[in-house]
Amino acid sequence: MDRRAVIERLEDLREHCREMIDRVDPECIWRSDAEALTEAIKALSLDIDKNQKGESDMTSEAKVTIVAHDGTTKELTGDTVICFTVSKAAEFLSGKAKIIDANEAFVGHDIPDPLFAATIASLVGSLIEVRQKESPMAAAFTLHEVSRILEAKSKSLVSGASDHQKEAELEKAIEELLKAVFTR
Repeated sequence: MDRRAVIERLEDLREHCREMIDRVDPECIWRSDAEALTEAIKALSLDIDKNQKGESDMTSEAKVTIVAHDGTTKELTGDTVICFTVSKAAEFLSGKAKIIDANEAFVGHDIPDPLFAATIASLVGSLIEVRQKESPMAAAFTLHEVSRILEAKSKSLVSGASDHQKEAELEKAIEELLKAVFTR
């Protein structure tokens, strides 16, 4: 089913929801369903308009060529390309630097918030598995160490937040998740 057909089906479903709205009940679930469908239709229509104008959307791909210090190249293609650079690793191992300097670059489409954690976790997990495929126990230990470091970072970030801030962020995350589900 192409996007235009999906939009037509969503429009039919929106009309059905509108017909089911209890006009007396301001909190009728059908009202919010109709609003959500309207937003989903807008999002899909925007992607179609971008395609017609030649702009990129979530179906277009980014292409990145990486040139190594020895001149070899590697081409990466995908919806999103994430590149990481690491420096000061040697200084860290020798004790001259306290931290390893790492940077990232995103090329292509931004990873939607509801998918971000799962995407990064999958990347880290597969990187560790590939590097340590000969030793599953070493890979498991490395994954545990990474999770321990991330948990400490998470606790540090949250430690200064009030209960009100935490509740507001939870509500925002749920709203973003619902938007992502309805714009599929």
